[in-house]
Amino acid sequence: IGLILDKLKSQKLWNDTIVIFTSDHGYHLGEHFMWGKVTLFEECARVPLIVRVPGVSPAGKTSQGLVETIDLFPTLAELCDLDAPTHLQGQSYTSLIRKPGGPGKPSAYTVVSRGTQLGRSIRTQRWRYAEWGEAKAAELYDLQRDTREYTNLAKSPQHRNIVRQMKSRLAKRQAQAESARSGTDK
Repeated sequence: IGLILDKLKSQKLWNDTIVIFTSDHGYHLGEHFMWGKVTLFEECARVPLIVRVPGVSPAGKTSQGLVETIDLFPTLAELCDLDAPTHLQGQSYTSLIRKPGGPGKPSAYTVVSRGTQLGRSIRTQRWRYAEWGEAKAAELYDLQRDTREYTNLAKSPQHRNIVRQMKSRLAKRQAQAESARSGTDK
């Protein structure tokens, strides 16, 4: 990576180049007694994202705002003053690049495949709700109090309303994703 950045500087492209480092998934390194990927836990769903936009992004700042990988294209289009197609699911996070303390999106959606079983999750700043397979085995985690996601609150009576809200939010986001994939959202 350093060689690439050095080459941008030596070619005098550094001040005209947007640089983004990211990945398509995170990775378990023993957390939850797992190695690898294909879970909905934060270790897998959260990806590295480093953005440098000359003259726009403040150096060394971090953000806790939520974004999704589908937001990358609309963000780059906006930063380059290009019109992105209106039917995209993603949203530009340029405002978060300019002001890293901003909120980002209200939620982020994740889907993983483990064999024939699909897991779907919706995450807000505080909660992560997930459903696995056709049986829709549910999980709910309070990310403020349980950052390691060890205590599943999905069956807790005092969290019934949160489960209902997050389940509804997940269903809406899943419907949007399926509609976009099938082309019926245009």
